Amino acid sequence: MSDFFGKLKSSAGKMAFEADKMTRLNRAKGDLEKVKSQIQAQYIKLGDLYYNQRATMGATGPAYDEICQEIMNLEQQVEAKNEDLQRINAEIYTSQAPQTPAQPVAAPAQSQTTPTQSTAPTAPASVVAAATKFCPNCGKEMPVATKFCPDCGTKV
Repeated sequence: MSDFFGKLKSSAGKMAFEADKMTRLNRAKGDLEKVKSQIQAQYIKLGDLYYNQRATMGATGPAYDEICQEIMNLEQQVEAKNEDLQRINAEIYTSQAPQTPAQPVAAPAQSQTTPTQSTAPTAPASVVAAATKFCPNCGKEMPVATKFCPDCGTKV
């Protein structure tokens, strides 16, 4: 009987972990979309500025540099958010605590500062590719063991 309750507790823990993971994924996706929309706003601003100055006196000046720098900063944020999404997607539940894989998507600066990460062997690309599949409905990449698409809910 205690085995039954142990399995029940483990299942409840896993469900709580998956719910938390999904919440964090959705939050990270929302943050990513927000940054992407900021990039689009900067592109529109740059286009308007260029058009107006081009029409009147020619396109030069520090205003372009400022907007271009802002776009580059936002694109770096997009990269960081995409890495967060990959990291969260790669998390695996264990009964002790949520585990993450050996961070193959870590930024180069992080892997250089942590000796254990830079010396850890990485899986061959064929092994990583074999561990994922794609949703037939929306095309979302997901682990092979996934039974339902985390993006659209289609059974895979």
